[in-house]
Amino acid sequence: MPNESPSPPTESAFALRNALKQTQVQIAHERLFEGFGQRLFTSGWSEELLQWLLDEMCMQFGAPHGLISQQHAGALKILAQRGKTFPIGARVPMLGALAMWLKEPIHFEVHSQFVPSLWTIQGNTEPALHCYHLPIACQQRAVGLLGLITSNSLNANSLQVLHSICGLLGFALRGQTQTAAAIDDSYLQKLTPREREVFALLPSGASNALLAEKLGISPGTVKIHIERILSKLDLNDRTQAAVKAVEAGFKSDGL
Repeated sequence: MPNESPSPPTESAFALRNALKQTQVQIAHERLFEGFGQRLFTSGWSEELLQWLLDEMCMQFGAPHGLISQQHAGALKILAQRGKTFPIGARVPMLGALAMWLKEPIHFEVHSQFVPSLWTIQGNTEPALHCYHLPIACQQRAVGLLGLITSNSLNANSLQVLHSICGLLGFALRGQTQTAAAIDDSYLQKLTPREREVFALLPSGASNALLAEKLGISPGTVKIHIERILSKLDLNDRTQAAVKAVEAGFKSDGL
């Protein structure tokens, strides 16, 4: 009896495979955010840390070109770079679109316009590339700009992770200019004492198991507390909660 050729995968199988791939990518992005947070709060800010972060972002998001810059005296100073942009230490005047994007109070938007003053790509030689420029800010005050030029368009989840990373970058580059007492933390009154303990530890990037060990409760209870924190503070995910905790003055205690 002749062998029957295998039937082609069904559409549902393709959909399942694609969903699994997207989940794996999202997990990798969230680990990048958590890894940056851990390094930032345990070792402190450094240019080496920023270059590591940019290299990881470029690799994960498929970006052959990228930069992290800091606003200073009417210009953007390049702190980390990859690909076709200016060398570290170069200053780009904040004119035109750059001045508009970093006008305070900052609106956290993604800007897709190509800005020739930021990149050394000549003309329209790489038409398939996509531009993403995200303001780096702290307390809605401009600190700098993250720029990525990617080979493929980024989905909403990827952009959300980039926004979260920019939140930590803003804190790192600006420094904490206000004491915890001066920061409006009235929203913390919505949380129970135990929820505030969990909230304060989120910038460490620790897993539920490590948080549970630290607090003497079960991982399942930690998960419930985090779900309630997200609901009470109207946040979408754990990364947003970690950024919110950083803005409130909480740091990693070495978890």
